[in-house]
Amino acid sequence: MIRIGRKECVNTERATRKEWLDTNGIGGYASSTVINCHTRKYHGLLVAALKKPKGRFVLLSKVETSLLHDDLEFALSTNKYPGVYHPTGHQFFDGFEQGLHPSVTYRIGDMLLRKSILMVYGENTVLLSYELLEGRVSPTLRIRPMLAYRDVHRLTQENMFLRPRTYPEKNGRKIQPYDGMPPLYMGTNRSSEFYAGPKWHLNVEYLQERERGFKYQEDLFCPGVFDVPLKKGKPVIFAASTDPISNLERVRKKEVERREQEFSRSRDRGKHTRWLKYYSDQFLIRNASDKASVIAGYHWFGEWGRDTMIALPGLTFHSGRLPFGEEVLAAYAGMERDGLLPNYLDQSSEHLAYNSVDASLWFFWTVQEYLRAKGSRRFVTKRLLPAMKGIVAAHLDGRVPLCRLDEDGLLHAGNEHTQLTWMDAQAYGRPVTPRHGAAVEINALWYNALRFYLELASGDDDLRERAERAADTLAANFMERFWNHDDNCLSDVVNERGQDHCIRPNQIFAVSLPHSMLDMERMRAVMATVESHLLTPYGLRTLSPRNPLYSPFYRGDADARDAAYHQGMVWPWLAGHFGEAMLRQSADRKETIKYLRSYLKPILKAFPKDHGIASIPELYTGNPPHRPQGTIAQAWSVAEAIRLNKLLGGR
Repeated sequence: MIRIGRKECVNTERATRKEWLDTNGIGGYASSTVINCHTRKYHGLLVAALKKPKGRFVLLSKVETSLLHDDLEFALSTNKYPGVYHPTGHQFFDGFEQGLHPSVTYRIGDMLLRKSILMVYGENTVLLSYELLEGRVSPTLRIRPMLAYRDVHRLTQENMFLRPRTYPEKNGRKIQPYDGMPPLYMGTNRSSEFYAGPKWHLNVEYLQERERGFKYQEDLFCPGVFDVPLKKGKPVIFAASTDPISNLERVRKKEVERREQEFSRSRDRGKHTRWLKYYSDQFLIRNASDKASVIAGYHWFGEWGRDTMIALPGLTFHSGRLPFGEEVLAAYAGMERDGLLPNYLDQSSEHLAYNSVDASLWFFWTVQEYLRAKGSRRFVTKRLLPAMKGIVAAHLDGRVPLCRLDEDGLLHAGNEHTQLTWMDAQAYGRPVTPRHGAAVEINALWYNALRFYLELASGDDDLRERAERAADTLAANFMERFWNHDDNCLSDVVNERGQDHCIRPNQIFAVSLPHSMLDMERMRAVMATVESHLLTPYGLRTLSPRNPLYSPFYRGDADARDAAYHQGMVWPWLAGHFGEAMLRQSADRKETIKYLRSYLKPILKAFPKDHGIASIPELYTGNPPHRPQGTIAQAWSVAEAIRLNKLLGGR
């Protein structure tokens, strides 16, 4: 349970840095700031994942709520318009709680009102519950829906194509603003009056988008208002959905019970980790093809193969969701092509992008973690091994696009114009961190994949013999090709220019993966260098601060941010493999666990006070105080915090 009091939101600047998120298991979500003032184009109360048209769309941007009594109206919402905040409902903000779902309380005189937000699992439906907790009067609750009806990445402007007419439904109305888009059903659980009053609200501003260098002004359409009496002991539920709505009390009760059951499954000795496991469910979805999948991050990421493979163990195998993890593994195994797994599953089409060299290699590690969590070996051999065999064979046969094995056994990928590893940012029209050639983590992953395949493969066929020779050759030459004698660690990349001596975190995978080519002395040397240059309480920096290319700040437009993305930003997901690597080379495991638990406390024991308030963000700035940046909730950040906690003795 996360609580934020009024004192922590004394002004709009502080309050609007605190964002909440609630999801529906099919890729849709509701999200805003604690004072209901949107700061992103991605904020919305009903951001729906649609099958037709395919993609994510902000349908209901927000609901402006007010209380009416004795000819007075008290607005509870806040919007940013040019030069002004209006209305100023944040003055009545009393507190925020994120438990099984988000809720906000407002105090007006002796009245105390609680608003709860709940997305319904498996549906594009949002429920807003209003409950009068204290007060001697019975006001009228006025609900003013504000529609955007646009793709999640775009903005709406006033236009003549919107159809403003609404149609009566039981205790509600239906509107279908545009051809080709689904209708929106809106209604309440109690008798209400709807007063048509179509109106565009112009130039709503999203300050985060302005800071990010994007267009930031939008026009929202209001079809009218709902008025409904509000009394103590009789909560009002307002629903918005792409499907007809009814029995709102029953729907809400069922959803709350589902969440209670999900929370009861996320058992852990630590209260924080238990909540983290519960919130980690927000990344697990059934996509438009009804396949089990993983959303890489909220608000703007979709389904990414690399992120899925890295995040799946923490989100599923180590969080009591083994069957769901099996479904995801089987789905990706079925998409193997020419030794690759798709790195991007387009949410607006059927397109699969096979544009990463490591997603297929991370697949092997994910399966190793599955077996480590007592998964079924039979499931692996029957459902996953054929894809693993195909990946190994394609690499050995030279059929993997833009990849080749040299005579020393090193796996090379890409060219100076491509970005095929996880450090794939491009800015100002060119790669920021060119890593073509033999990247250190790609070769560590390839070696681990070969050795694991040899554990699983039976018989003495030709592929098994070739895989064993490839693993032996790589192991025999790895140290000579990669060792950086100047810094006593591993080079980041080896290519036609020689060794890249930038000190980056990618070398830790040569220590952390189950099959390593390093002896204990070299492991300890690598970890000493990484700890000295890259370690922070929030994860690992992507570049040593001693490097002249180091960029500790994440700000400006898209190019400026992308230029810093892997040039010093701290990535929390790397803490999982750092912790595992530290344990592997430790002479005193007990003391190492104690050290890691203490030093990495900010991601093991606490949620950020700003940004996403019930998750772990994509990244942090390189210099203290390490401010959260990027997406407010990142799948592999959360997953690796869960896995690290287990490695350090958590349940």
